[in-house]
Amino acid sequence: MQHIFKGMWGSQGNGPGHFNYPNGIGVDSREDVYVADTYNKRIQKFTSRGIFLGKLGLPGTGDGEFMDPYGIAVDSDNNIYVTDAWNNRVQKFTRTGNFIRKWGSYGSGDGKFYSPNGIAVESDDDIVVVDSSNHRIQKFTSDGNFIRKWGSRGSSDGQFEYCRGIAVDSDDDIYVSEGHLNERVQKFDRNGNFIRKWGSPGSGDGQFSLPYGIATFSGNSLLVVDHVNFRIQEFSRNGNFITKWGLNGNQPGAFFYPSFVAINKNDGMHYIADTLNHRIQIFHWDPGVLINPFPDRTLPN
Repeated sequence: MQHIFKGMWGSQGNGPGHFNYPNGIGVDSREDVYVADTYNKRIQKFTSRGIFLGKLGLPGTGDGEFMDPYGIAVDSDNNIYVTDAWNNRVQKFTRTGNFIRKWGSYGSGDGKFYSPNGIAVESDDDIVVVDSSNHRIQKFTSDGNFIRKWGSRGSSDGQFEYCRGIAVDSDDDIYVSEGHLNERVQKFDRNGNFIRKWGSPGSGDGQFSLPYGIATFSGNSLLVVDHVNFRIQEFSRNGNFITKWGLNGNQPGAFFYPSFVAINKNDGMHYIADTLNHRIQIFHWDPGVLINPFPDRTLPN
């Protein structure tokens, strides 16, 4: 299965459509794309073709303000959830950017965070959050009420070492990526019970160097952003390696420390935050001729 480059947008800066270390990505049911523009401390919204629609957020600690937004997730009503890492909280917005609520503060108790990172939504709109520096996963209702947590620091099954990305499949099984010595993906059921793991340090097929974002697609497989190996790897839901693509660079289809991935469930397009290239790249797994999705722009040679 090939993953074909379809287009890209963005460059470094702070204007509309520019980025300063983009990270989390989310796609709503209308195919609009939300990007956590981390060091610009804002969220930007685009059409699926990369046309700028708007932004929300300013630097700060108030409602709708951010101190390094990282992860983004979208629920069944197209509400947007953002992990606000250095404010140690989650914020919830409507798809038009109106603030709804927030929860969390610094700490290690239930419902508190220490640098939250990835975030994902289950089929019933419960929210799972990577509480990265607490080395655990926390689960909440869509209103922010604490449900459960699991994990502690370590390398045993169900333990974590600075976990980063999280994804939920069609069965509500949960996948968590972690680097920093463990270099693996772990799979859990919706209650946090360990199912399996795969990965080891390295650059071979199925190995990782700081895996970041995860996204599930086609019902049976998932993509993992292999951050320091400058590539994306695809696996079955049981952890069997399928394929990989990417290399270090700034040409189309190459990456410079990519971070997060999101998939448009309507058409299968997948969006990669190419973080240190300060851009978003689009791919699709259908084989065929390269198509320019931006007719008003010229793709790089």
